[in-house]
Amino acid sequence: MSKQTLNNQQKPGIISPEKKSMTISESSLLVPLTKSKKLATIRKQSQSLQPIEKNLVQSDEIAFSGLNKEASGLLTEAQEHINTKINQLMALYPPGKKNKMFALKYGTPESIKQMTMKAIFTRLNMVKPKKFTLIESLDYFGNDTTQIETPNPDRNI
Repeated sequence: MSKQTLNNQQKPGIISPEKKSMTISESSLLVPLTKSKKLATIRKQSQSLQPIEKNLVQSDEIAFSGLNKEASGLLTEAQEHINTKINQLMALYPPGKKNKMFALKYGTPESIKQMTMKAIFTRLNMVKPKKFTLIESLDYFGNDTTQIETPNPDRNI
């Protein structure tokens, strides 16, 4: 072999058949963002904060059956505090994982709302308001949980 074949230098601009390279002059998506429904829904989900549904009815118009005016007002105030506390706690977690991480630590918002007010305030580590004893046995929706008897499987009838 001669030195010429080993050190064969090519002229600039000529591509040898052994070395083929590809250059991309412009990078574009396969599907434009405006035409993809899936990309649009993913974008919409990531941009929205997804707060817990708020009651569209004014708090003055809500009438809880069987509760006096003071207990009713205290219950609506407690509901607002619970909603804001849940939203604050969820905001601490990363957007894509906030529902799952919140559910692991506290439970789902729906399951929290099924608990008694006393259990909710304890679970979310909230300060109990004055006259809390009026509503501590109620659930989030104002239903009295002391009247509901849970079945006991050990009890023989």
